[in-house]
Amino acid sequence: MATGMAALLAGAAAIALLTPSAHAQSAKAQQAAQTATDQQQAEQAQTPEQAVTAAAGATLLDQILVVSRTGETAIDSLASVSHVDQEQLQRRMATTPNDMLLGVPGVAVQADARRVSSSINIRGLQDFGRVAVIVDGARQNFQRSDHGPQSTFYIDPELIKSVDVIRGPVANTYGSGAIGGVVLFETKDADDYLRDGETWAASATERYESNGEGWTTSAAGAYRFNENWDVLGNIVYRDYDDYKDGGGDTVDGTGFDVLSGLLKTTIRPSENSELKLGWNGTSDGWNEVSGGTPVNDVDLEANTFTARYNITDEDKSWLDLHVNASYNKTNMEMTSLVPQNRFDPVTGLPIVLPAGSMSTFDVGTSGIDIWNTSRFETAGIAHELTYGGDWVSDDVETGGAAGGASFYTPSGKRNVSGAYIQDKLTWDRLEIIAGLRYDNYKLESDVGETSGDRLSPRITVGVSPFETVSLSGLQFYGTYAEGYRSPSLSETLISGNHPAGVSFPFLPNPDLKPETGKTVEFGVNYKRDDILEAGDAFRSRPPTSTTTSKTT
Repeated sequence: MATGMAALLAGAAAIALLTPSAHAQSAKAQQAAQTATDQQQAEQAQTPEQAVTAAAGATLLDQILVVSRTGETAIDSLASVSHVDQEQLQRRMATTPNDMLLGVPGVAVQADARRVSSSINIRGLQDFGRVAVIVDGARQNFQRSDHGPQSTFYIDPELIKSVDVIRGPVANTYGSGAIGGVVLFETKDADDYLRDGETWAASATERYESNGEGWTTSAAGAYRFNENWDVLGNIVYRDYDDYKDGGGDTVDGTGFDVLSGLLKTTIRPSENSELKLGWNGTSDGWNEVSGGTPVNDVDLEANTFTARYNITDEDKSWLDLHVNASYNKTNMEMTSLVPQNRFDPVTGLPIVLPAGSMSTFDVGTSGIDIWNTSRFETAGIAHELTYGGDWVSDDVETGGAAGGASFYTPSGKRNVSGAYIQDKLTWDRLEIIAGLRYDNYKLESDVGETSGDRLSPRITVGVSPFETVSLSGLQFYGTYAEGYRSPSLSETLISGNHPAGVSFPFLPNPDLKPETGKTVEFGVNYKRDDILEAGDAFRSRPPTSTTTSKTT
């Protein structure tokens, strides 16, 4: 896979690099001339007040988020959300998902030496889908039962353009199970490299770290065929040795080498529609260490394929349609480097797992997500009505010798689907968001099958009570929301004796009930512009919440 990824992405970068520079230079010259003309005309038409604002610099617009899938700013979302943009990621020089989310309130990232392997915790909820991790619309549902994180995902920060975090089940329009919240990763586009009028662009990054002596190399190439079609290729390679702890001692098993890549194309069939096709993948390898000795050699390959289509027509307020389809496949192979004393998971008797024994974990996740937003008014009340449905299927296949790690991640299939409707009503200084989601699931394996369904409500009320200039941007809101998480295959079907010889068995529980999350949240938003000087902006949104999660 590594060779194929390198060849494919290098080819994409080469196309951009070998394109004659005269075309780009000509486009730049035309763009510069047009920009100068536009700027001169704009300056002549400015009022004195506008001139002051321009002198202070360009007006900064609030970041647009998608907490309600209607495209709104963080300050207007009436929910606890955070946004990390590309500028922040570049300033942090993020090398891990932990770096990307560092400082985001209520969020922690659990990771070990495998720096591309991460598990996200939001407000104390983690693993088995409690936090939905979505990359370009694709759910990341890889899971392996172990003493560490149960649910992990693999993405290189060098490929990421922005990260949105939505805390709590208010984000249940993004699919079933996210009682803790949703983390949305958006990969880079060709437009992030190409300026207006440019045909091609290229970027190269080299990074060296002394602790764990290692290098990061990244190369990207973007090409615009015409105004309606562009393509981006990006390849990243990281190679690190074992790092040293604070006492100067080498930590065995912390070295790794990982190859990641991205291919993405955007096609605009019409003025109001857009199609994005993408692939991102990771090939990783590391050693697992026990007692200072490498005991397992691990190889991992993860590939995500996405297709996203949206059509928005301003002349048709009822049409803001989005269709996402995705497939994510993660394959992990664990090979024993030394003989290991284990216990047979069926009999509980001691056995020796010989060197060369292999455990495999193959998890494939397919998903479809469709939603539309209609905007209209009734009796002076503005409505943003969002309705849609989604389906996710996990196909888990594990195998290996008796006593191997794969035995405790059972094979099977899980199908989860849902539908929802949500309306945001705005009247003067009052906003109300009312939503209802229906979830359904079914688990199947050799042990048996189980299923269930539930309705989960959400209600949010926001009030802006003041009209004075200084307080008109002050808003109070409160939310009650519920979420529904179906049990995972491991939670339901795991069986056998504890692998360390402790005398108790794991028993399958096909009648395990789903987990429900209930959240009460209160928050205050405040926004005001032009406080100290023309063009400045102040935004504040400290929320407080109470979250309960219950398995019945």
